[in-house]
Amino acid sequence: MPRILLHVCCGPCSLMPIVHLRDEGWEPTAFFFNPNIHPENEWLKRRDAMREAAMRLNVPLLEEGSPLNPGQWVRSLHGVVLQGARCRLCYRPRMERTAALAVEQGFDAFTTSLLYSRYQHHETIAEEAAKAAQTCGATFLYRDFRTWWWEGIAMSKELGIYRQKWCGCILSMKDALTQQKEDKARKAAQKAERAARLAKEEEELRLKKEAVAAHPNKRARKALARQAAQSAANSKGTLP
Repeated sequence: MPRILLHVCCGPCSLMPIVHLRDEGWEPTAFFFNPNIHPENEWLKRRDAMREAAMRLNVPLLEEGSPLNPGQWVRSLHGVVLQGARCRLCYRPRMERTAALAVEQGFDAFTTSLLYSRYQHHETIAEEAAKAAQTCGATFLYRDFRTWWWEGIAMSKELGIYRQKWCGCILSMKDALTQQKEDKARKAAQKAERAARLAKEEEELRLKKEAVAAHPNKRARKALARQAAQSAANSKGTLP
């Protein structure tokens, strides 16, 4: 059975790649190497979640490295901080180390669980992995694991594995917190708008009820007035 080194970014994202690589006939070994996950306690949560996933799925797990200092990581970007552009610089060292390790330990190929996430830059990941493979003389196995997105979510919830709320680095954490604040503010504005609309509708209904209460026979009086007017007109028409 051919052996494949699977770079894993976290427990939840590793599930479907492991399952479907095995279905294809591969023997996967997971490799946790993610120095740009911040802060350190988040790195530890994701490492522990990956350990849990590896135990549950009975897959060997290799671990390497430790979390970089967030400030050191940002300085290493040399001003490339826009989401998307900075992500390539995050993928590159992980793919390079995975490709190198695959060659060192005689794996037949390597791939990454980053290709599972719908929130990652899929094509960029594949490009960086292919470049790393060419440089090291490794074989990169491309797969679009996003096909099994919902199955992976369901399985991670069923196993109770920790699910992170941002991509990884300190910048993505700040982006996520900003987005959460914006979402909260938007929901509060929508709630206030809905409450104002309901209050207006209730006031209109109250005024309508008061008007009806003040003139309970308004419709009847109008009908009688029309009838009296018609009778008067008919009487005029029959005078000699």
